[in-house]
Amino acid sequence: MALSLSSDVCPEIREYERQTTTVANAYVKPIMSDYLADVENRLKATGFTAPCLMMTSGGSLVTIATARDFPVRLIESGPAGGAILAGHLARRLGEDSVVSFDMGGTTAKICLIDDGEPLLGRTFEVDRAHRFMKGSGMPLKIPVVEMVEIGAGGGSLASVDHLGRIQVGPQSAGFRTRPGLLWPWR
Repeated sequence: MALSLSSDVCPEIREYERQTTTVANAYVKPIMSDYLADVENRLKATGFTAPCLMMTSGGSLVTIATARDFPVRLIESGPAGGAILAGHLARRLGEDSVVSFDMGGTTAKICLIDDGEPLLGRTFEVDRAHRFMKGSGMPLKIPVVEMVEIGAGGGSLASVDHLGRIQVGPQSAGFRTRPGLLWPWR
């Protein structure tokens, strides 16, 4: 049985955000734990012996064991990694202020980088009822690189909903389904 303790997942005050973060962690934990165990086993089977570290939403690195315990911390890891790289390149090039741009399969995001560092935050929203409206989603209390979603990603699929409105995403042309999962396999 997978357990998620709020005192471990989000050891901070603010009960609502602590609860939503813990519930989100508990929801994705079994899926991510199985997936990351498979990744670890496949790496070992090929003779890979170096430590395998994963990027978090806040731009730090964690072991696979930590990622399996706290998968909620990986939710925005891809775009965060791009912002961390953009900050590194800005410092190397002597640029004080730059904007990073990340276009994934379902979203496009920008991040402002000042003095070679992306801005960091402590709260992030998922499952927004209104795509670009802050406060319409479920808050997660995790370290996160501050990014702004500016549009749909390159592989987003457009459709018409039951009210006749055009919808873009979150389904992506780069996704295929497996029984019980929606995961990016390419």
